[in-house]
Amino acid sequence: MRTTQQGGGFIGSENDRLVFFKSAIKGGFEFIDLEHDSPLLDKRASDLKGAKIICSYHDLKGTPPPNTMVDILVRCAAKGDVPKAAFMVGSMSALLDLIDAARLFSFTGKDFSLMGMGELGELTRICASELGVGFTYASLERGKEAAPGQVDLQTMKRLAGERIVTGIVGHPLSHSLSPAMHNAAFATLGLPGRYVVLPTMDHELETLLQVAVELDMRGFNVTIPHKVSILPLLDRLDASAERVGAVNTVLIEDGQFIGYNTDVYGATMALRSAGVEGKGTTALVIGAGGASRALVCALSDLGARTFICNRTKEKAESLARSFKNVRSIEMADAQKENFDVVVNCTPLGMKGFPDELPIGPEVLRSGQVVMDTIYNPSKTRFLAEAERKGAVIINGEAMLVNQGLKAFEIFTSKQASYEVMLNALRGVLY
Repeated sequence: MRTTQQGGGFIGSENDRLVFFKSAIKGGFEFIDLEHDSPLLDKRASDLKGAKIICSYHDLKGTPPPNTMVDILVRCAAKGDVPKAAFMVGSMSALLDLIDAARLFSFTGKDFSLMGMGELGELTRICASELGVGFTYASLERGKEAAPGQVDLQTMKRLAGERIVTGIVGHPLSHSLSPAMHNAAFATLGLPGRYVVLPTMDHELETLLQVAVELDMRGFNVTIPHKVSILPLLDRLDASAERVGAVNTVLIEDGQFIGYNTDVYGATMALRSAGVEGKGTTALVIGAGGASRALVCALSDLGARTFICNRTKEKAESLARSFKNVRSIEMADAQKENFDVVVNCTPLGMKGFPDELPIGPEVLRSGQVVMDTIYNPSKTRFLAEAERKGAVIINGEAMLVNQGLKAFEIFTSKQASYEVMLNALRGVLY
């Protein structure tokens, strides 16, 4: 019944709405939600007598400063029994402003509702009690949300009381598969948890940490481009994060931020699933980015003699110096060697990237284990070529799911099902 001016889809007259609201009051509804600029507010003491009025304000474009939000709530409170305001939250800074506004208005002691719209707005609905608001809005079922960021009623009921709120931090996050995997694990285990998307620019990382504390989050995963830049903001690192020099999981415990790198665990489990034990084997890692560091660390831990090749030689050499028993190698030279394990850590072959081989096919042979960290498509041109030559192939699914399982365990102290996370991943991809 929301008017189009306030972001709704109702195109009838105000008289049509009045007739409906009168019927609702007669039927026993306790509250009527009217926009701050609705002429029906003048009928509070007459036609709409018998129900309390929620006076609401919606800004679909952005989030003003905290004092302005408080002023809007005060003006709505003067027109109705309960003030409500919703703002489009487009950044982590805007989300913190909304939290600050809620804290300020709560000092009035008056019941109110303040929420965000958009991806980041979901947090304000799940964590409504932490904001100090009296109530929030939910959709009757998933897929029928009336506003961006709204959560379905069944999920909100499951999250009542103590809850575990986690998420993924990075930019961009539109293609992240982690929410599907983690939320499937929460649901299957019957845990009151929710995994949300937290798009964050590099200059907003400190603000993110403030938000996480304010909303009592359990932790979050970290992806591109923050795996290294977040390091100085953390209180301590576990051994894997220190070795790799990058973090992909942060646990919040007793007010401290503890960094982990579950990519190493994910890579190790993926390699072991293909029979790679490491000792006495030689491995080639193609690429020198973030995924490469995790693979090199995993192979080093397994005892493999590892070589790194990269189009930029200096990056390969720099990465090799970070680990024992690891050295860089020119691409041309690598194609002449016989490796037991070959891993592609470049984006070549990924959906949306050039469909070309990261290295010449001469490096591939029968009996090898060939891994691609890419999971979309499920079989890259690189893997297809390796399979054609008789190699055992694995794509990036196993690494992605296993790192997610380890992160889930860090957040919850519970073990999720590999199959549940894998099926959730494939459900989104395919």
